[in-house]
Formats: sequence, structure tokens, C-alpha cells
Amino acid sequence: MHNIDSEQSIFGIKEVIQEGLCIGCGACTNQSKFATVRFNDYGELTADISKANIQELDLMGKTCPFSDSAPNENILTETIFKSEPNVTYSDVLGYYTGLMAGFSNKHRPFGSSGGIVSWLLEEILTNKTVDAVIVVGRTPDSDRFFGYKVITDPCDLQSNGTSFYYPVSYDNVLRYIQDNPGKYAITGVPCFHKALRQLKLVNPIIAQRVVLQIGIVCGQMKSSFYLEYLDRKAGKTNPLIDACFRRKDENLHADNYLFEGKFLKNNGEMQKRIVKNSDIGSNWAMGFFKPRACDFCDDVFAETADIAVMDAWLDPYISDGKGTSIVIARTNLINQFLISGQSNDMLVLNSISENNVIESQRGGLNHRRVGLRYRLHIGDSRYLPKKRVLPSATIDIWMKFEQRIRASIRAQSRSAMRIQLNSTSFDLKLFNKNMRILLYIYKWFLRLRKIATKHQNYQKEFELD
Repeated sequence: MHNIDSEQSIFGIKEVIQEGLCIGCGACTNQSKFATVRFNDYGELTADISKANIQELDLMGKTCPFSDSAPNENILTETIFKSEPNVTYSDVLGYYTGLMAGFSNKHRPFGSSGGIVSWLLEEILTNKTVDAVIVVGRTPDSDRFFGYKVITDPCDLQSNGTSFYYPVSYDNVLRYIQDNPGKYAITGVPCFHKALRQLKLVNPIIAQRVVLQIGIVCGQMKSSFYLEYLDRKAGKTNPLIDACFRRKDENLHADNYLFEGKFLKNNGEMQKRIVKNSDIGSNWAMGFFKPRACDFCDDVFAETADIAVMDAWLDPYISDGKGTSIVIARTNLINQFLISGQSNDMLVLNSISENNVIESQRGGLNHRRVGLRYRLHIGDSRYLPKKRVLPSATIDIWMKFEQRIRASIRAQSRSAMRIQLNSTSFDLKLFNKNMRILLYIYKWFLRLRKIATKHQNYQKEFELD
């Protein structure tokens, strides 16, 4: 069982980086001019703090989402949301003032699911609630294929309305916010919002200027290798110009989407490369190119954001290929926006139960609450951060084996893709060769488990300790 040495110093930002748990959020770069975020050899954005002094390291630890030096999600959210009128607390969802499912009539066609985030961003820009919104989009002038962008014109939102399974960082936009007075809304995955909340506690300028945090529920992040993998799977011949990870087919189920890459042919003609979701789904579930940090996160629902938006992965919504979003509003301000949008026929929304929200993310909860207990128990390194769940071995043998083999697949995929990229070939032969044995074992494990077990209900175990 994993134990923390009593003489070991607190699990701070140095330990986070040493243990490979840095997610590259960039909050630390706001605390020291010597802190930078850059790609490592495995396509992951990670922080370099080697030139920072002791005082800066202490400040950076207080803003790092995986450091024990900072308050956890429970402490942060109690301070932020507990005083909201008519607020409800759930040990699984966090604080909320409303739970809804639906879509934006205007933004649904180009959104990942129901287009609720795009609608909200346009609304708050149009009515001057904020001066700018900060979202992920194509960044052709950077070494990062995608990255955060500052947008002031609502017309520029459409091309940024989908999901981007690619590593990004707040580093550059935090400098922009620091240097440019105004009110900002910012999107992000759960760990990024936690970092931002922690940063607000030590930086009053960021606290004053970032007025809305819009959370995107995250199953897992990906390294840049994922984009390279999909491009090669689609038949890479020329470099990508642009890419969409979630191109819809409205005639299919909502989870049956496409990867679409755009490139220029030698004659200058723009062409597309496509990968069907049936060829993507398995590698997603197995955790190809997932950062190690994602295996030590217990926040599924972006608990520290003012609103959390996710795919409605449950019946009857999943059968609608146009896409539907589930929304967790955590403030009355957000609730008012949504109710106003519904009354003005801009949004189609229905109330949804807490149990249905939980069911829509059952896989993520099993991994980040139930599976995390076991991963903390077995401890794949000497020191690990403290989480809101405690180490435990009380899960069934099938899930124990699954946690171990998926961790192996995650680690093997990054090294196998590194070998592939070091070759001169544009195919995936070397990658597939290096993954074959592990994937064969996992395939037979899934078959045996399906035969031996029925669906198990882990809902009670989702609760925090």
C-alpha cells in the first residue's frame, strides 16, 4: 500500500513536476518570470521551474492544481458558492443552483454537443458582461497547434465552438490579462479552473479581472501525440492546416462523430482526411496519450467553475446526432442567463435530475473516484498527492486488473508513439507493433469480464471521504 514518508516535505510543485503530474496549466508562470511551459519529449505541456527561487516556488505551489500546498476543491467551492441563494450541495456534483439539459438553436450545429457554451460566450460579449472571452482555438503562429485566444468579437466564436483534444496552457493569456485591464470570461477543464481559483487567492488583479469561469467536463486530456496519431490514422501525406476532433453526423448517434483534418495538396487544393469514431472510440477509452496527471484527478464536474457543461451521454439525448448538453449552473447569475435564453427562445432547456447528471458521466466517476482509490492504494511511485478520496483496495478484481492494465497502456502509448515519430514513416506500423501485446490482453480481459459480470452500480462509492 502507498504511504507518505513522515519526513517527506509537503507534495509541492517541485514534486508535482518530478512525479510527472504537471498538466501544463501555466498558473505557475504568473508567479515567476522564470517559470515557463513547454512541450516535453512526449507531446505533453509541462512547467519548467528550475530557475525559480524559494519564495516563488512557495507561491507557485499555492496555485498548482496537483500540489498539496493549495486548498482543495471542497474548501474552494465552499468559499465561492455556499452563500448563493437557493444553492444545493452534492458530494458528487458539488454546489449547484440548477441542473438542465438542452441546446442552443443557433449554436448547436457547430458546437460539440448542444452549443450552450458558445451561446453563453456570445451572450456575455454582446451584453458587455465581459470585455473579452478566452477560449481554445487554432494558433498557427505558435508551436502549439491549438491554444488559448482572446476574443472580443462574437462573430469570431464559431470556429472555436468545438472540443479540442490537445494540450493547452493558460500561460500566455494570464500575461495578457495581467497587462490589459478589463473583465474576462475563460473556459477550461476542471484542473485548470482549480488552478485559476487558487491563483485568484494570491493575485488580486487576476481575481478582479476574471469574472466568469466556464467549465468543460473532461474525461481525460491528451498529449499532442493524439492529433498526430489521428492524422496518421487518416492517411497522413501532407502537414495539417487545421483539424476538428468532433465533426458531427446528424444522422447518427451523438457519440458517433468524426475526426476531420484539413491539409493542402501539392497543387494547392485544400482537402480533408477523416477518421470515423468507430476507429477512435477504443483508444479513447483505453487512455492512449493521456497525461499521468489525469489518473490523479477527482474532479469530474468542474466543481470550481461558475458553470459546468458536458455531453448528454444518456438516453434519450444520445440518440440525437445534433447533440445535447447537460448544464450545471453554480450561481444565480448563470441561472438567470439560462432562464432568459430559454424565455427568449434562444435555448431549449429542460430540468434534469442529479441522478441523470451522474449517470451521464458514470465512466468518468468510476475512474476518478472508485478507480482512484485503488490507484492511490497501489501507488505507482513513492510519493503521490493527497486527494479527496482515500486509498482503498475494496473494489472487485476486475476493476483492479483494469486499473493496472490501463495505466500500462497509457504509459506504453506515449513511448510507442515517440518511437513512431522518430522514424521517417507517416504510418502507424511501429506504434501498432509496440502496442499489440497490451491491447490483445486488454481485449480478452474485456471479453472475460463481460461474460463473468453484470453491470455494477458504484454510485455510493462516488462520494468523497
